[in-house]
Amino acid sequence: MDHAMTDVKTSRRMKAAATRDAIIRAAHQEFIEQGFHGATVAAIARRGGVAPQTVYFVFHTKPELISAVIDAAVLGDDDPVPPQDQPWWQEMRDASDSAEALRVFVRNAAPIFARAAAISEVLRAAALTDPEVRQTFDAHEALRRAAWSEVLDIVATKGGLRTDRTRGQLLDIFLTTFGDATYHLYAAELGWSADEIVDWMCEALPALLLSTGMDRPPKEQGRAR
Repeated sequence: MDHAMTDVKTSRRMKAAATRDAIIRAAHQEFIEQGFHGATVAAIARRGGVAPQTVYFVFHTKPELISAVIDAAVLGDDDPVPPQDQPWWQEMRDASDSAEALRVFVRNAAPIFARAAAISEVLRAAALTDPEVRQTFDAHEALRRAAWSEVLDIVATKGGLRTDRTRGQLLDIFLTTFGDATYHLYAAELGWSADEIVDWMCEALPALLLSTGMDRPPKEQGRAR
């Protein structure tokens, strides 16, 4: 009897998880195509193969739903753990210098942007006119700001951060240059490939955040003098 009950509970959990995943995938596509306010729960339910009541039962509100969609996009399907718990985060900590630490971060965070930038921009647009959505947007931005701040702290331990800007300004530059809006602009509106964006960010971020010349070869430093 105990084994039978356990099997039933396991089956129910798996079914609930599958339903949740189906709703999230459907909502992701519907939000991208219709925008936050244009997407309806009924359309999301049809796309996900569930009843509208099921969507409300699992997620309660549309802001809660788009928040879950963004979380799923950030974490991914293959290895759904936070970036800080991924092996590449330790690789960034172990990088030989500050420029290489930034490059490790860019190369490994870029796939997250590829999954999440478009849906994050949907949330950003909706937040301009909807106070409830604004709270959801602000919560996600606070998480990203905290993560980028941690990266900047790691880079700072290796030396070479610019001294002509405050730390807050450097963090603002970092967040803006390597952010959802910028990635989406390059990818969706300007047609850059993911590799082109990564190559550019690996070049741009050290130039923007680090002291001039610290990562240049000695010969180049000599010519500059």
